[in-house]
Amino acid sequence: MKTKASDTVLTFTDINLTLKEKEVLTNINGEAKSGQILAIMGPSGSGKTTLLNILAGDLTMKSGTITLNGCPLTKLRRRKMAYVLQSDIFLTKLTLRETLYFTAMIRLPDHASKANKMKRIDEIVDALHLGKCLDTIIGDFMDRGLSGGEKKRANIACELLTDPDIMLIDEPTSGLDSSTAHVLMEELKDFASLYNKTLLVTIHQPSSQIFHMFSTLLLLVNGHAAYFGDAQKALIYFRDIGLSFPDHYNPSDILLELLTTDEEIIHKIIEASKNKRKNLENKSITEDSMNGVLHSENVVMKEKSYVNGVNQDPILCIGYQKKKDTPEVVLDIASLDQNSQDNRDSLRHLQRKWPTSFWTQFKMLAWRNAKQSRWRIFDECLLAHSAFVAVFYCILYYQIPQTTETLRDRMGAVFFPLIFWGFAMVTDSVTSFIGEREVVIKERKAGAYRLSSYYLAKMVSELPMLIILPIVQLSAMYWLSGIGGPVKFVMYIGINLLNCFTNQSIGYVIGAFVPKFKYSIYAVNTLMVVFLLLGGFFNTHFPSWFTWAKYVSFLFYPFAAILTLLFGDIEPFRCGNSNMYKNCLNETDLVTGDDVLQSVGIDIPVYCSISMMVVLILVLRIMGYYAIKFRLR
Repeated sequence: MKTKASDTVLTFTDINLTLKEKEVLTNINGEAKSGQILAIMGPSGSGKTTLLNILAGDLTMKSGTITLNGCPLTKLRRRKMAYVLQSDIFLTKLTLRETLYFTAMIRLPDHASKANKMKRIDEIVDALHLGKCLDTIIGDFMDRGLSGGEKKRANIACELLTDPDIMLIDEPTSGLDSSTAHVLMEELKDFASLYNKTLLVTIHQPSSQIFHMFSTLLLLVNGHAAYFGDAQKALIYFRDIGLSFPDHYNPSDILLELLTTDEEIIHKIIEASKNKRKNLENKSITEDSMNGVLHSENVVMKEKSYVNGVNQDPILCIGYQKKKDTPEVVLDIASLDQNSQDNRDSLRHLQRKWPTSFWTQFKMLAWRNAKQSRWRIFDECLLAHSAFVAVFYCILYYQIPQTTETLRDRMGAVFFPLIFWGFAMVTDSVTSFIGEREVVIKERKAGAYRLSSYYLAKMVSELPMLIILPIVQLSAMYWLSGIGGPVKFVMYIGINLLNCFTNQSIGYVIGAFVPKFKYSIYAVNTLMVVFLLLGGFFNTHFPSWFTWAKYVSFLFYPFAAILTLLFGDIEPFRCGNSNMYKNCLNETDLVTGDDVLQSVGIDIPVYCSISMMVVLILVLRIMGYYAIKFRLR
């Protein structure tokens, strides 16, 4: 599964970025070549991670150009680029083995056999020394799992699985001891040299052993370039511009000390870097003028392949190579002719938007989500909570008498499960989305899968698990309270499940659309309390101008459906002293089931309530999909 990459040169020129009227990066230039490691160093806040984010396409630069072999670095070409973030973002309940298996199955192409994918996993696990923790969960602050160093290596392992041509790695040694950091960097260096890969690494203060592994060094200070060139010549350069420092120390310590001294020295370093760049540009212009014919041919060749700044022939771009004697990018025609079929195969591979089919993505996402969700859905605290509530409910409503005096109590027995599972479902779906959002963002940026496959897999995989606990609890509560007979039991369970799905759909919309957890919880509580008040149990007589409000509440429809089912055909009874019903003019007047339903504001038949819930579920789930799509953008 590991392939040797073709020669590539990733070049970034005059990168500028301004955030909130502050210049974060100013005229940053650099070049990363295949088979080498470009180290980006500098003090904290110098712009190292920001530069990587721009190269990865996560940030839009104010100005500048990024090219790969002289061609624009498009979104499609970034598919062969891996970005290892400084923060290790995973689904925390999966084991490392499950995480690597999912990554291999969904990000490696379908034409690769499962045996080859598993072999690739084994190779990377051995290389990064992760064998001892394969069956350990990733873990978080609540459940202990992998250590910080193991998570970092797991993060790199997931990206190595895809066999990228270019790797951007943000602080690969953070959280690692010196020995583990050295072994990891050795593996990355071997990966770059053996397979001709291009590595760009941000690193704060490496050991001297790690520093000497770097091929090229880009030093940043206050968003400016302090040095770009051969890593082993950096100290010589700073000594040549008049700076003094002790010998026999870690080079990275010396460099960082120079970049964190007084402002006068930092200004001197920045000016020296600017002057060096100007001299190189002047030299390049002079050489171009001496080779005017070749230069003009290069320009013509480039103009032929570009129209209005857009490359018109991707095959040509793949064949571009850098000539040693000129700064221009020219086309090696002979190389292109000899390898035209390979180039076309590479192009077809690049043009594939997704590495795997929709069915593979759906299947693996459903598998992963089921693994992750089972811990949340069948959490022991949630099980204990549901059992306690069910026991208390059954004690309070045990075999409630079927009399006119207990009508209101029986309505409460119907309304309570709707509230309980309404809050439970909407809260669960909100928290699950928030917990997965960063993972989905990271994987979607890498082009791992379609958003539609993720969303559909999430809904389908959680459905069987989500209905088990409500069915068990509601069955016990229904029979022990005695609110109905066996004929109506199935309808009772079905309507309650529709209520669960409706509120889950609300949670999907809120969880996907509201960016912060705190705001999501407040939105859930506010919305549910409003629906509770409008649901038809606490308040049955609304002002005449506000009678429409009950139809807004999602709780009204299941409540109306169940009450109609249970009380619509009760035996008529005498009014007695009650004045709750409109036709109770005398004590001997009879009250029917329809009178009872009208007294609590229920004026729609069961099929209308059920139809409305089905429509709400469909509409809300479609809204949830577009909310996720909007938020991810």
